[in-house]
Amino acid sequence: MRLNIILYLSLLIIACLTGCLSFNAHPVGIQPSAKYMESPYYEILGEAEGISSEYKFFWLFTVTSRANTNEAIDNAIKSKGGDNLIEAVITRESNVYIVGTVNNIYVKGKVIRYLYK
Repeated sequence: MRLNIILYLSLLIIACLTGCLSFNAHPVGIQPSAKYMESPYYEILGEAEGISSEYKFFWLFTVTSRANTNEAIDNAIKSKGGDNLIEAVITRESNVYIVGTVNNIYVKGKVIRYLYK
């Protein structure tokens, strides 16, 4: 019985200590088009967002691949099945926890499909 109480209290303390200690987000840039415009003739498929993340365990050991702007752009374009992203807004975000850091790159813009290539 006493061991269960100690175990539950330990889990509660660990759960409380893993909360976010610091949050920082700032815009990196705004681009008229995320990639080279192959043609001036296109149709807009709609708004889309893409994300690329990385996690560092204890702020030193990279667990996942690095956050990459091109990956976030490709995710946004693929979500609508388009060819390019226009009016792209890129934001970088960092969340610091006791057990590590999560870095995210968000991309938001309008996905287009070329009519003539």
